[in-house]
Amino acid sequence: MATIPVFGGTAAEILSLVLEPPVTRRRDDWLRELAEAVDGLKAKVDGFKIEDLANNEAFVSAAIQATRIAVSTHQATKREMLRNALLNVAAGTGPQEDLQEVFIAAIETLSPTHMKVLKFLWTGLTDLDKAGLWNSLHPYALGNYSTAIGQLYPDLKGQDDLLSFVMTDLHSRGFSKVARPGGSFAGAPAVTNMGIEFLRFVLEPPK
Repeated sequence: MATIPVFGGTAAEILSLVLEPPVTRRRDDWLRELAEAVDGLKAKVDGFKIEDLANNEAFVSAAIQATRIAVSTHQATKREMLRNALLNVAAGTGPQEDLQEVFIAAIETLSPTHMKVLKFLWTGLTDLDKAGLWNSLHPYALGNYSTAIGQLYPDLKGQDDLLSFVMTDLHSRGFSKVARPGGSFAGAPAVTNMGIEFLRFVLEPPK
């Protein structure tokens, strides 16, 4: 038993050496990228002043929330979504504050597959058409969502268990109108208004 404290101390030191440098690097990289992006709003948003953000409590809260998430992930796409969300908050083009908090939290928990599927539910028909994978003369040829999603994203072909989990999750969040990959794919968008609002918030920065 006497060796446990020693082992614990050694483990703590090793973890500190392993985690502290990347955590610091991620935080510094994130803050630099965010500062550059926010600075760019001056040329896009009339009357925007960076110094005003210090008194914008909604932005400060969102920035703290997003920074915690940004430091905890290695995925560049998530950091980009977080950055876009904060730019929309800073520019006043985001949703109401309650939804901003919900949407930023969703960035942390939604996987890349969630985002692929959600975007497919919004623009899948257009994307399939552009890729030559859909024929308007045979709108029901793809049958169900599993088949249609697999056509556009080959890595998800045959992944019905994963798609079932993802689509059920998106539906329960109020982002999607469909909850099963076996549902009939007729080509019409199956994303809800809240799902579209979320996608625009995290994918479309102010222009």
